[in-house]
Amino acid sequence: MGSEKKSRLPAIVATAVAVPVAVVAGVLVFNAIAPEAEPVHEDLSPVSVEVPALSEEDAVVCLALTATAPVAAGGLPARPVEGGAGAAESVMAYGDPAVVATCGVDQVAVEDTALVYQLNGVCWYSDEAGLVWTTLDRQVPVGVSVPEANEQPVDVLNDLSTVIGDKVPASAEAPTGCA
Repeated sequence: MGSEKKSRLPAIVATAVAVPVAVVAGVLVFNAIAPEAEPVHEDLSPVSVEVPALSEEDAVVCLALTATAPVAAGGLPARPVEGGAGAAESVMAYGDPAVVATCGVDQVAVEDTALVYQLNGVCWYSDEAGLVWTTLDRQVPVGVSVPEANEQPVDVLNDLSTVIGDKVPASAEAPTGCA
């Protein structure tokens, strides 16, 4: 039995040395051949926006919305907005290129059979391209313009729907698909 232990000892020592050396060599080779990641530089400068004309009541609702807007939507960081008086009180922007959410847009008329989307308790309608989304079930409609480069507008809309549902009162009338 003593000779069996002596014959295994060199194999154990060789394994104990070879495994860490192989791991270090693998890491060095990977780092040598792996492409360098390009740093992502997002433009988070102010976004120039159009400010909607709002009644006093709608302006109060929009201010409640923008004052509690998330710091990120769909993983996109918030950006400041500019465009005159009331811009920051009625418009929010996220990411680069900017997704722009405007409180107080014109109401969209849709047929009862139109395809609508319920996202976190808010009913949305989208144009065919999926680039312009508008709430259908809120007293003050909110419109969201999504750049074509944004492949997942629903991620942004889900995050915005939470605060819209909390701050913008529901309308008494909405298309049947919103019920």
